[in-house]
Amino acid sequence: MVIVLILLGIVLCGLVAGLVVRPRVRAAQDAFAEGVQALAARTGWRPDDSPVPPLQATFVTLNDVLGSGNHHGIAVNLQLGGNCRGAPVRVLQLRYRTEHLSTTRAATMILVPRPVPGPSLTVRAQNAAAHLPPDVAQRLTTQTLFFTAEHLAAVFPGEMTQQDLTIATADLLADLSEHVR
Repeated sequence: MVIVLILLGIVLCGLVAGLVVRPRVRAAQDAFAEGVQALAARTGWRPDDSPVPPLQATFVTLNDVLGSGNHHGIAVNLQLGGNCRGAPVRVLQLRYRTEHLSTTRAATMILVPRPVPGPSLTVRAQNAAAHLPPDVAQRLTTQTLFFTAEHLAAVFPGEMTQQDLTIATADLLADLSEHVR
């Protein structure tokens, strides 16, 4: 009888916890959806389902930049596509886990095609002055840039709903695309 009461107590605690947490999760999901809709309305970008390059193979330092272990994986939960000043842009909402945390984190990655092939390079904001023109280097804040043979990309922590940062980063990559010719 005691075991049945304990099991019933556990089930009731789980039910109560679910009822308390569920509205917060739903509110966060609704806020994210509204933020994505606002970003799409402001930029004209639309949901895109074109294939994404294999992130960890294409951007080999991505795990280090995000602090994610390779065995946890990086998932793309949403992708928007469009143009920024004539450059084709894809914005990816990434979800990943870090080595030491069991929580899921978010990052935003923006991709533009590299106009001409070139060497791979990862440029973090703190060493941007050594690798980029001064007018471009000063625009980096929390972003890390990736130059691969086929892509120019930037990643920064947080969701794509950070409209000003997302748009500024897309603009930065459009500028880089013009400089890399």
